[in-house]
Amino acid sequence: MKRIFHIADTHIGYSAYRRMDEETGLNQREVDTYEAFRQFVDYALKEKPDAILHAGDLFDSVRPTNRAISFVLSQIIRLSNAGIPFVAISGNHETPRLKETGSVFSLFEHIPGVYVVYKNKYELIEIDDTKIHAIPHCDDIESEKNKMRLNNSDRDNDNAFNIALLHASVLGAGQPVFMMGEFNEQMVNIDDLTNFDYLALGHFHRCTKVRKDAYYAGSTERFSFNEVNEDKSFLEVMLREDDGKEVIFHELRTREMVDLEPIVCSSLDEREIKSAITHRIPECNPQDKVVRLKVQDIPLHVYHSLDFDELKRLTRSAVHFEIKYEFRRDNELYSAEHPAFRSLHTEFEHFIGKYTIGAHINKEKLRELGLRYMQEWERDNEE
Repeated sequence: MKRIFHIADTHIGYSAYRRMDEETGLNQREVDTYEAFRQFVDYALKEKPDAILHAGDLFDSVRPTNRAISFVLSQIIRLSNAGIPFVAISGNHETPRLKETGSVFSLFEHIPGVYVVYKNKYELIEIDDTKIHAIPHCDDIESEKNKMRLNNSDRDNDNAFNIALLHASVLGAGQPVFMMGEFNEQMVNIDDLTNFDYLALGHFHRCTKVRKDAYYAGSTERFSFNEVNEDKSFLEVMLREDDGKEVIFHELRTREMVDLEPIVCSSLDEREIKSAITHRIPECNPQDKVVRLKVQDIPLHVYHSLDFDELKRLTRSAVHFEIKYEFRRDNELYSAEHPAFRSLHTEFEHFIGKYTIGAHINKEKLRELGLRYMQEWERDNEE
């Protein structure tokens, strides 16, 4: 029997919002990504699996900060010293668009027991009697997938366990397409990948069984309100010689994220609207949480009369508390968010909120992508 830990989408170095961690002075959400991965490594050192497979987006960006690199290096060395093989493929977040940019993964390839796949092509990694067919985020994923199939075609004379490791949106298997709405995500049809003992998938942030031999591990933290109701995890996969397998979900302790029931103002007067907002905030006990509250159909004159200082006081214990206002003016629906700092980030969010785009475009994903690029630009300029 082989015991594999399958993890993905740790997005080390991700940061968001303004709250700083008191102990480290770092962005709180960045620290949260570190703690989720440290939890996983602690568990792996205790349980000692035969191998760990990371299915992409170990880092959140092509150019992670020195502290993000240092953190990952320290955790990988812990696994290496314990003799636990660690295999990681690059995902779309950490794969540079220009080859001459280089890859952060090159820093790890000389560590004993660490296998990193990032060179835009399929690679076969053999660990004892386990063959890992790995495809990173690459230019032509279907072509590389065909190489993987051909290299795994003769299973009759092969007593090894064969595992496919991919970072992509998959379609087929009678399932919907598992997309994240990102501009550079890749799609692959898995209907013809049927000769593997297990398909370890990354990119889709919800832990999902695609078919009996194919799973997304999901992300280790919540990175948007689209993930608010998802438990974050990694998977323990036990493969047996008789083709049997067992997949166990292991939940990680993560920052609580709450999307409150919206306040609909259409049937409320000014006093009732203000009362509903000021009561809804403490009811959710916002301390140390990431929270969103939508206030819908609020009249403009009521919005302008709100006591924003009081609302700031009520929400200050949260890591982030977003109040999203939607109101009507001249028979058109507009939105505003509080607080409004009129920064580049805020102007972009207001633009996305007001701009009319095609119905097939996920505005929330577009907003998150734009904010992420701005954060990367700021980090690059700081360095």
